[in-house]
Amino acid sequence: MKHYTKEDLELYRHHQLSILGRIACAAHLKECPACTKLLGELEHEDEFVHQLRKSVRIYEEASRSGSSKC
Repeated sequence: MKHYTKEDLELYRHHQLSILGRIACAAHLKECPACTKLLGELEHEDEFVHQLRKSVRIYEEASRSGSSKC
């Protein structure tokens, strides 16, 4: 069984594959635990990055409001 690369799965996740490519990838994911696991890891990484960016924005906003009080 040919596994999808991380790059291929990123394209799949972001709906950048052709319709046939998406169908083939979805069918493969139903049968391949390794690719399904990798896809889950990519989604988890996205959530981590989202939370990190949110934390940075909160920190920056707090820093700006704190420095304006001086």
